[in-house]
Amino acid sequence: MSPSKIVITGTIASGKSTLCKLLEEMGFKLISADEVNKELLIPGAKNYEAIKKSGDFDQAFENESLNKKKLAQIIFSDRKKLKKLNQLSHRNILDEIEKQIEILDEKVVFIEIPLFFQMEEKFDADEVWLVVADYQIQIKRLMQRDKISLEYAKAKLESQEQLLNMKEKSDVVFDNSTSVENLSTQLKKVLKQKDLL
Repeated sequence: MSPSKIVITGTIASGKSTLCKLLEEMGFKLISADEVNKELLIPGAKNYEAIKKSGDFDQAFENESLNKKKLAQIIFSDRKKLKKLNQLSHRNILDEIEKQIEILDEKVVFIEIPLFFQMEEKFDADEVWLVVADYQIQIKRLMQRDKISLEYAKAKLESQEQLLNMKEKSDVVFDNSTSVENLSTQLKKVLKQKDLL
């Protein structure tokens, strides 16, 4: 029997990783789309080869190695390039996640997909759990985490889709504007309601 697939998503610096960490600490199986992508960006792997062959991201390559910071700068300043990169990589990421799920013997598996609602490629999830946080708190967290300026933090947040739309499409919404303890309390309540705890 294949496990139930619950996607964890949310805007940048909302606390998706914190929620995922709490789930892992409780013994749940978690797959991270970012970690899957890291593996696919190793020289010779699918996404590395697709990006290299496209010729659109040559500035991000130094000899044979892909400079992820340069790649991020390219896509952050050019929406067309971002779209192109997504078209090249998203399907491969989702296919790999499906492969990993197929071999699991679990009741439920959580999949962290940061840009779940922005993806053109669709992933067949049983439920979507959204993590949100107060805008000012997100800005502060982003500046501290990525050591960036207020302007850059605001620009990064503006580049994400509006929350309202995401809330409507989600099965569960967690507010992570206060503490980890508060988030943990919300999580335990939801897990009990869904008979997962």
